[in-house]
Amino acid sequence: MCSLPLLFRTSFFALLLVVSLRAAPATLYTGGVVFTLADGETTPATSGHLLVSAEGIILSAGPGAEPAPSTPGLADAVRVDLAGKFILPGFISGHSHLWQSAFRGIAPDGELWPWLNALHFTYGKHFAAGDFAAYTRHGSCDQLIHGVTTTFNHSQFLGKNFDFYIEQFDAQLALPQRFVFAWVNLATDDDATWDARIAPRLALVAPAPDKPLLALALNAVAAGRDAEFFKREMAFAARHDLRTQLHYLEPSETVVKDRANWPIIRDSGRLDAGMSFAHFIHPDPAILKDAATAGAAMIWNPLSNGRLGSGLPDIEGYLAAGLKVGMGEDGQASADISDPFENMRLGLYALRMRRQNAKGLQPMDMLRLHTLSTARVLGVERWVGSLEPGKFADFLVVDPSSPGTGPVWDPAATVLFACSAQNLRQVFIGGREVVRDRKIPGVDLAAVEAEVITRVAALRIRTAKP
Repeated sequence: MCSLPLLFRTSFFALLLVVSLRAAPATLYTGGVVFTLADGETTPATSGHLLVSAEGIILSAGPGAEPAPSTPGLADAVRVDLAGKFILPGFISGHSHLWQSAFRGIAPDGELWPWLNALHFTYGKHFAAGDFAAYTRHGSCDQLIHGVTTTFNHSQFLGKNFDFYIEQFDAQLALPQRFVFAWVNLATDDDATWDARIAPRLALVAPAPDKPLLALALNAVAAGRDAEFFKREMAFAARHDLRTQLHYLEPSETVVKDRANWPIIRDSGRLDAGMSFAHFIHPDPAILKDAATAGAAMIWNPLSNGRLGSGLPDIEGYLAAGLKVGMGEDGQASADISDPFENMRLGLYALRMRRQNAKGLQPMDMLRLHTLSTARVLGVERWVGSLEPGKFADFLVVDPSSPGTGPVWDPAATVLFACSAQNLRQVFIGGREVVRDRKIPGVDLAAVEAEVITRVAALRIRTAKP
């Protein structure tokens, strides 16, 4: 039992800690162009503010040099002048395979299936301990320095070794980037094994400004190839209240087969607001109507779809039909770069080229697609996706003058048409600066890169052995 003096000292220091936390000042970012990207915002605040609590929660954001004088935290806030800068919510990738960051440029002349053969089916069974962790770190850091503050890691189970597989999850837990982890199960394992493996990871889900894990989801891998396995997957998702995402209608060469499998998905009992489709490029009118009516969603991956020649989805038609749309970076082995600016720009330009006019989606629409709309598809809009009071202070500081982009006629157009990750000065997650000028404090990016290069060299040697 503790002595009275020790109890007193413990209580006293606990009280000091509480007082110090309460007394910690908020931070007021002022003078910049603030894009809240909240619903209804059609233009950013050209001289706006962002007030962030010491705990990393947004207290106020929007027009005016500062919020109303009565706003909690304002009186003692530390002021930071961001005149000439753009302040935006962190970008969200609604579909990524972070481990693929180690394989950029592979199969440059291949569509999806030749590309899969060159990567997954050639190297997947030769991964060694530590490979998935190193490759995932590389991919997460790469997305982060490009302004992706939240990612949906559509994890993959290669080599049938659970210890290797879970390295992806553990690597992300140790990094500042927020993530939703899409879980994979093997058909050869029973339901009890499935449940036992995910249980300790589900217990870690407790979203907070300083915690990277937002949620778990399910990467459903069986649709279209094993109806019974897919039923098990859907039952698993229901047991653990998981959203699901599956690759569907991506390559043009399998359109007939993929469409024929739609009844399996439609009749699964899980076609609802919790289901999203990665790519979804080639639905027929009936499939589109079914998906939209059910409240389902798709994730658009322009860079990957362009690189693999998969096709251009009718995004504006989807939106008109009521289908929810988000955007993703996909794996860096098929998109090759993690630049959301390039992803949005290519997507918008491609739509305009097909339509042969500049109507339809506009810069503000594209910015919202890669932030708040994607957060909604993933079910994490309560915490991220826009700069609104009560949400986590995940935001970007973009400097259009470095490298110079010229006079700003239209802030949204400048961001979308003229800026790139080179203009990204700072990245904040939960109010904490996690990137400054393409460097992550506390992370040796050169060492991360060197480890990946070494591991890939060893992987290629193992793969070449008879």
